[in-house]
Amino acid sequence: MPAPEPERTRPARLTAAEYRALAGGRRQGHKAAVSRRPWARQAVSDKPFRLALPFLPPSVNKLFSTVRDPETGIIKRVLTQNARRIRRLILAMVGDTLDPAQLYEMRIDIYLSAWTKSGKVRRVDLTNRVKFLEDCVCGALGIDDSHVFRVVLQKHDAETERTVLQLRVMQQDTDSEAA
Repeated sequence: MPAPEPERTRPARLTAAEYRALAGGRRQGHKAAVSRRPWARQAVSDKPFRLALPFLPPSVNKLFSTVRDPETGIIKRVLTQNARRIRRLILAMVGDTLDPAQLYEMRIDIYLSAWTKSGKVRRVDLTNRVKFLEDCVCGALGIDDSHVFRVVLQKHDAETERTVLQLRVMQQDTDSEAA
């Protein structure tokens, strides 16, 4: 004789105000106002753009949250509050624009505790942290992230967590190198 099924309960629902707060205040059917930086100022030197963040970029696993709009019943994937906060912070920290016609190389150095107390390598996947950081920085600089032709990602052992990103114009003679 099969065991009786446990009684199912409805999951906790969000209020309309909670949903709007998670969705960034946008309602269904309305397009978000996109603010674009003017590209009047362009980088004229070969000096790379450098950004130092006192934290690690969020993992792809922690970027999105699934919510249901109680008014319409539509299920949506929205950026988490922490991801939106980091995106706004990066936008505020970047004060330059770059030439949108150039090709770029991005170097990301991530500093974290790379070893456990027992001496084993800490399981931290860096590659799933790159895309969000690349989108935020390129959007703030006024360039399309499709113009980033090389990404160099390196993990460093350090006591305090931080992220250092450099973006520079890609040199023509380095196209033949393979990573």
